Amino acid sequence: MDKQIRVLVVDDEPEICHLIEQILKQEGYQVDVSFSGIEALQMIRSFNYHLLLTDLEMPEVDGLELTRKAKKQNPEIRVIMVTGNTTVDIAIRSSRHRIDGYIRKPFKVSELRKVVRQTLCTHKIILGNV
Repeated sequence: MDKQIRVLVVDDEPEICHLIEQILKQEGYQVDVSFSGIEALQMIRSFNYHLLLTDLEMPEVDGLELTRKAKKQNPEIRVIMVTGNTTVDIAIRSSRHRIDGYIRKPFKVSELRKVVRQTLCTHKIILGNV
């Protein structure tokens, strides 16, 4: 896997962050973690992330607001929402925020790997056609 791919994982539950971090590092990605949307926004200003995996429901800055601000800062960033809440309303709001993929908690490791690969693959195809 491409070592230059930089991923930011954001969840207010440290155990989830570290689990996802471990899985993605095994896949060869460069991974940073944050436990808050506010800290994540500071990190996005400092580093050029290719992929953001974020929880939907977090205090202060939720996943949709984080996505909106992240894409304003870096329009090329891909976003995967990691959530236990998958209602139609969330799906509609997420599409407005240009979410690239979903992973439902609790997730399977194979599902996480698959969604990340698909999202990054699609991103490379889109960039290649521009």
